[in-house]
Amino acid sequence: MQSPLNTDDSIGQNNFYQMADYTLNQNQTNCLDILGTQVGIFIQQKFEFFQVMIGFQTPNVFKVYAANDQGEQIEQKELFKCKEKSSNCARLTLSPSFRPFEMFVSNYGCKDFQPNMDQMFQENSDRIIFKFDRKYVCTCCCLNRPRLDVQYVENGQNRNLGYIVNPWYCCTLGCHIFDSENKLKYIIEGSCCQCYFWCRCPCSDQCNHVEFHIKTPNGEVVAPMNKIVKGCCQNWADFTDNISVVFPQNASKEDKALILAATILFEYMYFENKDGPQPTN
Repeated sequence: MQSPLNTDDSIGQNNFYQMADYTLNQNQTNCLDILGTQVGIFIQQKFEFFQVMIGFQTPNVFKVYAANDQGEQIEQKELFKCKEKSSNCARLTLSPSFRPFEMFVSNYGCKDFQPNMDQMFQENSDRIIFKFDRKYVCTCCCLNRPRLDVQYVENGQNRNLGYIVNPWYCCTLGCHIFDSENKLKYIIEGSCCQCYFWCRCPCSDQCNHVEFHIKTPNGEVVAPMNKIVKGCCQNWADFTDNISVVFPQNASKEDKALILAATILFEYMYFENKDGPQPTN
């Protein structure tokens, strides 16, 4: 079982961590508990041939892996698979920044599931852990900002964990994370002045790397989030972009589920358009 990260205050650095053994405990009572033991997550977006080659918008699929305190993938088998459910009309007519969707997060190796070829292409409601729901809203500046609601539905539950709101910013990208009691728990923010948004050299690591910071409501930076956009030297046949998250040290399992949802929302708000992000600011 993973041990919580401990900071070493003796060196005077906020981001110095003591490494723990990263092993999944399959005896945890549920997948939310297992997510609660993770130090971080590494998310890869599945490569969609028709979307890339002919521009046909298909439902997005994301794979979620366990990660260490550097945001590096540490398991070959994914914990969860996130599948978008949305209408063809919405995908064809609305920008990803606006379009409504439901995202179903399923157990795909987190606990008691070893998929065979017959199961890999089947939908099974018994394996759904979380449901993310974004309704369509007509957004204008600070009015009707996009919102993603997060429900925990494992084992027949239907518990509200909270929601994520994309607030109006002038020169910043970000979101606010609220718990089920409408309390602001975390803020994720990044500068829009990074190279990715202005100089898209496909072979430059700097131009394809976007940094975000997870902050407490008072502005203290507590963890990093990094987006890596696919470059020209990568294997294009497997996956497109990826994003890594290190969870704040004191985050609860519910907080980690909300941060996972916020990461998915970031993909739609800032990175889904093939010509670059089009924030709804």
